[in-house]
Amino acid sequence: MNAPAGKAIPLVLAFALAAVFSIPPARSEIQGFHYTREIAVPAPGWVQAPLDLAAIRHLAPGGSDLHVFSAGGAEVPLRIVPSVPRSERRPAAAFRTERTTDGWFLTVDLGAGPPPHERLFLQPARPPLAAPDRIESSADGEAWKPLATGAPAGEGKEASFSYPTTGDRYLRLHWPRRVEAPRVSAVAMEAVTGPALSIAEPAADCQDGPSGAIFCSFFLPAPGQTVRRLAVDVEAKGLVGYRLYAPRESRWLPLIDGVWQPGGGRARHLIEPGPEPVAGSVLRLELYGGVSRPRLAGHTAELAAQTVLFQAPEAGTYTLAYGGAPRAESRRPGPPSGIRPLWLEPGPEVQHGLPYLPSTATAPAIRLETRRQTASWRIVVASTVKPGSLVRLELPDQVYGAARADLGNLRVAAGDRQVPFQRWSPEDPALALQDRDLQLTRSGRHSPDSAVEIHLTHPGLPLTQAQLTAPALPLRRAVGARYLEPATTPAREVRRRERPVLVRDVWDCRPQPPLPCRELLPLPGRAPSVLEVSVHDGENPPLAGLGAALWRRRDVLLFVWPETEEAVRLVAGPDTLTTPAYDLQALGDSLLAVPWAPAELSQGAPPARVQPWWSRWVRPMTLLAATVLLLVLLRRILGGS
Repeated sequence: MNAPAGKAIPLVLAFALAAVFSIPPARSEIQGFHYTREIAVPAPGWVQAPLDLAAIRHLAPGGSDLHVFSAGGAEVPLRIVPSVPRSERRPAAAFRTERTTDGWFLTVDLGAGPPPHERLFLQPARPPLAAPDRIESSADGEAWKPLATGAPAGEGKEASFSYPTTGDRYLRLHWPRRVEAPRVSAVAMEAVTGPALSIAEPAADCQDGPSGAIFCSFFLPAPGQTVRRLAVDVEAKGLVGYRLYAPRESRWLPLIDGVWQPGGGRARHLIEPGPEPVAGSVLRLELYGGVSRPRLAGHTAELAAQTVLFQAPEAGTYTLAYGGAPRAESRRPGPPSGIRPLWLEPGPEVQHGLPYLPSTATAPAIRLETRRQTASWRIVVASTVKPGSLVRLELPDQVYGAARADLGNLRVAAGDRQVPFQRWSPEDPALALQDRDLQLTRSGRHSPDSAVEIHLTHPGLPLTQAQLTAPALPLRRAVGARYLEPATTPAREVRRRERPVLVRDVWDCRPQPPLPCRELLPLPGRAPSVLEVSVHDGENPPLAGLGAALWRRRDVLLFVWPETEEAVRLVAGPDTLTTPAYDLQALGDSLLAVPWAPAELSQGAPPARVQPWWSRWVRPMTLLAATVLLLVLLRRILGGS
């Protein structure tokens, strides 16, 4: 069943040949890429070009498949660097305070044609200055739209208020009547210069959580993006609490949390995750309502722009090419100190044929030993998927029970031939199990500890994290977790209780309603069927309202759909198999940029358990034994007559 150790040489040669024998010769190196863009460079020197959303979506993670070719066809070393937007404070052209029926307005005129801005600075006549309950903007001073609500005021002699980046000329801040009228002596804005990417309504998936909560996943255009701001429009009553997470190594890392008062109805709030790039391409937002379940009515993400930096040896038309072979790693230094690169916008994206995937690295070849299989699932794709198309199969829970811990005994098969594949584990985890009402019980009548068993739906899951939640009450208790095998006999029950605790921590919660208490426990290795969570209660009663969400690693197989009439299957072999090595794996992360179609395992029947090797001899041996017995009986009958 095992493929021979693959080498990257055939694949690299195939890419090289595809480039060498292309026409015209002067532009040969740009062949074999799915996308290209041209840059007109007026003179030799350092060049910096921004990458727009289309380029970011089509690049491999980290831009590993991005190449720059000179006018003569030679490849130019490059670096991918983020462009940090620069800020500049500018005084407002005019401002005025006026009374309204429900409070006061401060209307600010930033002047004709203001640059994009995202912060307002107010110099109060009598500090401190209370925060306004909402900020609005207008292009003409007549039609107003909401920007932010409940903006916190800066401490000290100056107050600052942030809002989503806008180019509107007019701003209007509102204070309710119960607050003292704002008295301001000076107003300035923070203008933003330099590139930034704004994604209005990025793809999101929201699910109802526990009572009064909603959990949303925001999908970024690509991994490695730096999210400057996330603006969320929320409809809720009363207080709203939020927690924002980013993925890393199949776990959720908390970025920021807080509570704000929307003031009823729809309100916009700004969340600033921080300067670190997001390892994956998903952000997870938890919203908790104090009175009712919040509703996400809209959202906008502002990203730091990514740029490509290179030194042009000559003037001419340069080409950015991506969606093909990976780039050779090179540590290209940046420009010397004091030299500012020439900022040039690339031309429009041009789409070419699909990247060349050599058949020698993608087609079924090595024979599969069918006698040693332990489980088999049929792989299905949409009817529109043609042979030669790249497909992605994300492994569901049931596969892990039959697979080895490192998944090295899995094979993709078309008939009796192996289909080469590459395994990829995304940064964001998958939800393995969620229970919102766990019942902790005392380990003994006078024991200071309580515990609960969480039974998994499938054994062998690669769990990575347990998220525990409890009501928003003061809490400080030691917690632990360990894996248990299912108990089938009293002796086994004793042995399972002797297994050591995998992870321990102190759950320290200083509640901030409506946010519940939360504890994140890292879980290592391959889980059996049961996870036990224990709590040292001391003199306290066992925790009530304990909830748990278990997360696991995601695994995706990438392979080319074969030209065959036979069923394509995912097969699990014995644990003695070595991990397969295919030439396809030489593509690395660049394979992630190739257009793909989803595949899934057929749910029509349970995994097919293949019979032992000797099972194929049972039927003929039975027939032979029956024939011999029949002859013996016939002989006795004839002899007796």
